[in-house]
This record gives sequence, structure tokens and C-alpha cells, in this order.
Amino acid sequence: MAFIFSLLVMLLVGVVTSAIAFGQKNSIENAAREASRYAATLPGAIDATWFATVRNVAREAAQGNLDPGVDGQYICVAHINSGLRQVEDGGVLSPPESGMCYPDGLTESRVQIETRRVTEINAAFFSVDVTLRAPATARYERAE
Repeated sequence: MAFIFSLLVMLLVGVVTSAIAFGQKNSIENAAREASRYAATLPGAIDATWFATVRNVAREAAQGNLDPGVDGQYICVAHINSGLRQVEDGGVLSPPESGMCYPDGLTESRVQIETRRVTEINAAFFSVDVTLRAPATARYERAE
């Protein structure tokens, strides 16, 4: 009974921490989708304010999973037509630079958002660090 109970407890801990990681993954995926949709409809010049607004939408939609103090927190916002992107990695913000967040092979007008964070899955005797990643692209059709 003691042997089986200890195995069940290890299994239960693994299932619970995996479920927490799955919830975090869903949260950052939702954040990337919401921010890309918002960015595709956000008018105005593509400047530091535009990037900050889109990044804040992603942070709010992630329900705390992309706050600057979270381990491995990463938010990349790219406006492909202007060729600019801005990255926040671990709470440190880079200046806008050229490039995209990830290669997607598309050529039309679009914005890209990529969110990441690191989480840990425990199973009593061992733990595994996992990087959760969520990319999102939204097309737009407007005059620049």
C-alpha cells in the first residue's frame, strides 16, 4: 500500500504541474492571438507608442503569465510592412530594429506577435524546465 501510494502521489504531482503548464500555454497563445488581431487594426504611426500598446495588450491578455518578472518572459512585436520589430526579453526592452519575430514565408501586409515563457513541470523526484512558445500572425488591408 505504501509503495503504490507513493507512486500515485508522484503521478498526481506530475499531472497537476502539467495541467498548470497547459493553462499557461493556453494563456500565452491567447495573448499572442489577441495582440496580433489588435495590432492589425491599430491605426497610427509605427513607433515606440504603437509597439508599447500592442505589447500591453498581449500582457493583459496573458493574465500575469507575461509580466516582466516572470521567468523566461518574452514578447516580440513585428510590423512587417515597416520592417520593424521590438522585443521585450525578461523585462528588458530593445529599441525598434529591423526584422521579424519568426519566419513564416508570407509576403502580404501583416503583424507578427511571438510570446514565450519558461515553466517547470515537477514529478516528485525530478523536474523539467519547459519553454512555452506561441506565435501569431494577423493580416491587414489598409493604406499606410
